[in-house]
Amino acid sequence: MKNKKPIISVIMSVYNEEKYLRDSLGSVITQTLEDFELIIVDDCSTDKTVEIIQSFEDPRIMLIINETNMGLTKNLNKALKLCQGEFIARMDGDDICMPDRLQKQVDYMRQHPEYMLTGCQTRTFGEQNMTWCLKDNPEKLKIMMLIRPVLAHPTFMIRRELIFEKGFYYDESYRSAQDYELAQRVSEFYPIGIVQDILLNYRTHKKQVSSKLGNTQFANADRIRERQLKRLGVALDEKMRKVYTSWVKEEKDVKAETFCQAQKLIQEFCRANKEKNIYDNKLMEKTLKEMLFMWVLRNKSMEVMIKLPVICDSIGDLPIVIGQSLEIVKRKVRGE
Repeated sequence: MKNKKPIISVIMSVYNEEKYLRDSLGSVITQTLEDFELIIVDDCSTDKTVEIIQSFEDPRIMLIINETNMGLTKNLNKALKLCQGEFIARMDGDDICMPDRLQKQVDYMRQHPEYMLTGCQTRTFGEQNMTWCLKDNPEKLKIMMLIRPVLAHPTFMIRRELIFEKGFYYDESYRSAQDYELAQRVSEFYPIGIVQDILLNYRTHKKQVSSKLGNTQFANADRIRERQLKRLGVALDEKMRKVYTSWVKEEKDVKAETFCQAQKLIQEFCRANKEKNIYDNKLMEKTLKEMLFMWVLRNKSMEVMIKLPVICDSIGDLPIVIGQSLEIVKRKVRGE
């Protein structure tokens, strides 16, 4: 029985995580699905991180201590190569799993054998409090990644074969946004999905990679977006590049003209897609317009609201605007 391979390998990379690590590890160790291994790579921590990990004395934990600092991406690949599980789950040293997270994600993967990578709904806490609720639609998720990531990194669960047979390791040229890069690359070949249950509390704080490396994070994310545009056959001029950047950042205090130009971007993407046939064109148009009008409504600008009929490029946009307005109301009711 000692040589029996676990159902799941959970991988973590940690660096000076003492503040939140005990709670995070505790949420993994107490999972209802107990058949897992937990592979943790410590990246030369100088605090009590290693001591906290060792205090658990759980035989399912494998701790690797780096001699030199390697960074998140290389650490994750290092952990991946050691995985024995049928499924591989990500976890960070500051987030909290729901007790049935692993069980529900495994059940979901088995119900959807065509999915190679999945995530789950998350609830953020700490400096931000909101719930991320995305529909489980592989084609829609793929389209949304033209604008931004769709799966929270610590919710990832992937099939072993994706790594060991298909070679989908993290791209080590990305020191940040490596999750976005991997998910987008996988989505070009295989469906990705998202469990509709909230299975992870995602902590937001200033120590996060996305907070510390804001400009680098955005530059790396831009590389991923540029790769998608190139595949689509779209080359943006300087003016439309600025509009695209405003959209992906969801910049505030934006003039109505910028939103009108974003509509033209959607038209250009859909025109290019008719030739390349990468996405479902109707769904592409609808999904991008949903994202656009959510940005419009979040701006809360009276000037923009007055010009909303101009921003809409057809009467068919009206149901989308109404739908996104209702979504905002639902979030407010939930206190987000």
